[in-house]
Amino acid sequence: MKIKQFHIKKNQMKSWTEIFKNPCPVTIETFVTGTVDINRRGTINTEHPDAGYIKDEILTVPIKNYVVRHNELGEFLLDAGLDKLYTDDPKGGINGDLADEFYQNRNDNIKFQLESRKIKPRAVYLSHLHPDHIAGIRELPKNIPYFVGKGELEQYQTEKEGDFLDGVETIYEIDFLELDEINPLGYCADLLGDGSLWAVSTPGHSMGHCSYLINGMDGSIFLTMDACFIMDNLRLKIAPSDYTWDVGMAQNSLDRILKFLEAFPEIKVICGHE
Repeated sequence: MKIKQFHIKKNQMKSWTEIFKNPCPVTIETFVTGTVDINRRGTINTEHPDAGYIKDEILTVPIKNYVVRHNELGEFLLDAGLDKLYTDDPKGGINGDLADEFYQNRNDNIKFQLESRKIKPRAVYLSHLHPDHIAGIRELPKNIPYFVGKGELEQYQTEKEGDFLDGVETIYEIDFLELDEINPLGYCADLLGDGSLWAVSTPGHSMGHCSYLINGMDGSIFLTMDACFIMDNLRLKIAPSDYTWDVGMAQNSLDRILKFLEAFPEIKVICGHE
């Protein structure tokens, strides 16, 4: 696998107000490729001073990814979800005690869903490299470009992630520090060059975690990915703590998202596992 830096041309628009005045012919479709059981007390950082009492209960939440359709540039995948090995094996064929368990109904795997809709993504943009976001790569084309925030490959754990990246020809790293900040979100990358699809640097859940913004004709949509597991993260203004690399950094990313949503309340927001 070749690792290359993704050289992105800086967008000339310097504010979200200007960007939203120039919507693009782009839409998204959500796919659910399985579910995972998580504890509410991990979706909310119970050590946060404003957390109060968080109920100890198991939540069964969806594993989601998205297809972005651009009328002129084609179709793109945001995260890869799960492949079909999870239908009969919650560990997806990954051996060892560290392997995460996910659950999947037959024909919910990413390849089946894409092929049944005749979708052929031109590229895959990954929010991060945790298994529920990349396992589907095993049954996706390997000769299309894959993109990830810089720092993710440093954290890639083969004992948990196994062979999920095996066969990928080229993965491109996005170095957000080479780009301009668009406040209040901070460092952002104009992925397709026309202001339609943005990657937003939201580290904390993982080192190079990305959220995404779709600037469509029917309104803009902010996909938090795992910067917010569920809507309670936004309601309580507290970031998750489970599966999180740096809880303090995750809270900083959430704070920036909250400021953005306060400034632009018309933006639709979709959390990573709800």
